[in-house]
Amino acid sequence: MENREPAWKQFLRGQGLDPDRTKRIVVALLVVALVVVVALSGFYFLGSNEEAVVTMFGKVVRTEKDAGLKFKIPLLEEATKVDIAGIRRMEFGFRTDGSTSDADALAEAQMLTADENIVIADWAVLYKVSDSYKYLYSVDDQTGTLRTITEAAYRRVVAAHLLDDILTDKKETIQFEVRESLQQICDKYNFGITITAVQLQDALPPDPVKDAFLEVASAKEDKTAKINDATTYQNEKLPVARGEAQQILNQAEGYKQERINDATGATARFLSIEAQYALSPSITRTRLYLEAIRTLLPGVKQVYIMADDGSVLKFLPLDGTVVPTGAAGQ
Repeated sequence: MENREPAWKQFLRGQGLDPDRTKRIVVALLVVALVVVVALSGFYFLGSNEEAVVTMFGKVVRTEKDAGLKFKIPLLEEATKVDIAGIRRMEFGFRTDGSTSDADALAEAQMLTADENIVIADWAVLYKVSDSYKYLYSVDDQTGTLRTITEAAYRRVVAAHLLDDILTDKKETIQFEVRESLQQICDKYNFGITITAVQLQDALPPDPVKDAFLEVASAKEDKTAKINDATTYQNEKLPVARGEAQQILNQAEGYKQERINDATGATARFLSIEAQYALSPSITRTRLYLEAIRTLLPGVKQVYIMADDGSVLKFLPLDGTVVPTGAAGQ
């Protein structure tokens, strides 16, 4: 009778192995391997800067926010990880990686201002994901939608400003207005992102009038620089001048008070003397005379003693000088 046993069984028998037992072992190993693979596919690691949105058959069942090793039901659940800490960048009018043509970049950069001029503006938007669920499921095309609403917000703000403002000293104001407007739109549509910054890289007029506008901008910058220098000089000098003025006022006030005090004291002394004089005029006159002589004589260098007839009497002065008699009549 012809042997109809499969070739692999014949091969195993030739190797001294039991085909049925070997088959059971291989099947068991395959089952174990399948179980291990399925089990391992249920584990995933979540970084500190990530969130994971877990879905089952397309329905969101939970959002994992804590970092570490996580588990999802194999084959049933799917976890989509989103970086919520990284700052993302979107560029308009240029690409740092050169991924757009000059024509497309120019189309993004051209804008109309409030005074109906055209400005060429290169700018960028920095943002990060604040809510992974909203970011994934509020809109279909996150990048394309954000680019569209960002460009619309920027064009609307630029259209409300004059060309000179955009080219000179209103750049920060425009950036702030664009960021606020864009954040309001994102919040309205539950976009799940936060706009961290809007950067106006370069703003230039069209080529035919570029040189003239650059000269105007340069002149305005020079004006601003000179005003700043003048303000700095004023801030340096004014405190010094105010200090000197206050010092002079203080000195004048002190002199004024000194004179008042002297006058008050002199008045008090006069009134005191007047009271004593009223009581004894003769004694008071003599005392005043003696006090005056006592005050004046120490400073006298030469002394002349006059006789009743007007002649000078002979005397011996302390400094050795002899004054002859009758000198006054010579």
